[in-house]
Amino acid sequence: MSIKIFLPTEYFYLKRACNLYGQLHISEDNVVVYYVVDADNNKLDSDTNKMRFLGSILCSDSYADSNYCRSHDVVLCFTYSNDAPNVSLMFTGITPENLNQVKLILYDKQTVRSLVIKDNNTLAHWTRENQINDECDFYMLAQLVQPNPDTCRKSNDLWFYGSQSLCLLANIPMQMFQYIVGNKFINSIITHTVIYRHYKEWQSIYTKGSRLSNIMIDRALGIILMLVLFTLVSHPGDFLIQISHIIIHQLYSLLKVLEGSPIGLKLNIHLNNFFLDCFKYHIELWSTFLDLIEPIVRQVFLAIGAFGCLGFTYQIALLADLISIVGLHAHCFYVYTKVLNNVEVKGLTVLWQVVRGNRYNILRNRIEAHNYMNRQLYLATIFFSAILFLFPTTLVYYVVFATLKALTCATLATLECFRRKLLNFPIEMFLKYIKKGFYEIDCLRVLDIPLQKPLFFIHRNSKLIIFVYKLRV
Repeated sequence: MSIKIFLPTEYFYLKRACNLYGQLHISEDNVVVYYVVDADNNKLDSDTNKMRFLGSILCSDSYADSNYCRSHDVVLCFTYSNDAPNVSLMFTGITPENLNQVKLILYDKQTVRSLVIKDNNTLAHWTRENQINDECDFYMLAQLVQPNPDTCRKSNDLWFYGSQSLCLLANIPMQMFQYIVGNKFINSIITHTVIYRHYKEWQSIYTKGSRLSNIMIDRALGIILMLVLFTLVSHPGDFLIQISHIIIHQLYSLLKVLEGSPIGLKLNIHLNNFFLDCFKYHIELWSTFLDLIEPIVRQVFLAIGAFGCLGFTYQIALLADLISIVGLHAHCFYVYTKVLNNVEVKGLTVLWQVVRGNRYNILRNRIEAHNYMNRQLYLATIFFSAILFLFPTTLVYYVVFATLKALTCATLATLECFRRKLLNFPIEMFLKYIKKGFYEIDCLRVLDIPLQKPLFFIHRNSKLIIFVYKLRV
């Protein structure tokens, strides 16, 4: 049965009266832990910071007895005097019945804030496992002393924008984009696009205020790329048009390779010619469509540069949408060949059971023997042979365009991964880790502090020695 009190080091040598705020925890082993986090901060929001009023540091002359503390809802009281170099513990509102030890642990806020807090090392995890110990106390203390996100957000905003006028000026592009996205007609068009999904993710991160450094870097990179596109590149809109024509030319080359016997495969001539005619006609239609929308495409590429005001990740999201549009014909080829391949595979599976004299019984959910008539077996054999000899040609086209689709999806997935990593990568933590500003739980050391005069705590007319320790790295 013991009491632990975590107290900031500066409060241990304080020479003025103040109120103490923090948190209180009682373990199943009746170990009472007081976490003193702040003093004289009567503007704390208990719902946000999870702080409560614990007690006070009073002058030894003004402290009367424990009845004064109970009448003022004080659960922790220290006193100071001009003679003693440090404060003394006088009262604890919650005390175990069989108290045999009192520990006063001094800590530095900055050191504890830099303690690495893992998701599975929260207070709830340790209490579920019934392992309340020093590590749990340290993690709980590290969570309590973390600064308020709203306060950090305001300070970071002031540091980044410099003034309120610059803040409003920097947010004008985002406000315009929000107004455009808020339109019902435009919203119905871009709901399923990458740029809209990224807008929702970006807004969520900005509202939480957890990755403001990432947003600053994102906007800086976007503005730099915008300046490069508008100053160093003479005709940035021509780049996307050239890429589109290169893709069309490569698709023509791919179809030319499939004509005949690619890599020695003997394809069905008539089905192969049918596929080639269909796909070439489809590519020709797509090429004509790109020629018609060429002026719009040029302006869209300029929009990628203009999106730099919103951030580099917005440019990546818009580029992903453009890649999906430019590669739409390749996606259509993949869908066509996939449907044909699935139909032929299903047909071969069913007809294979027929030529073997079996059928599928849907009532008993099993395959069983069946006596087919000769004309049924004859027709099944003809269809099975026809589909079997046509299947290699369909399979070759399916594999080719499935590979092309996989490459497109891999490119889009790479852009999406980079976009999300740029927003969610813990840059501040990484910089602190590089500067050795983060500490693992194993790095903490609890050192005994020698005092000029030992401290005592009176409990039921008996004196208990207060052991004073200091948390250090």
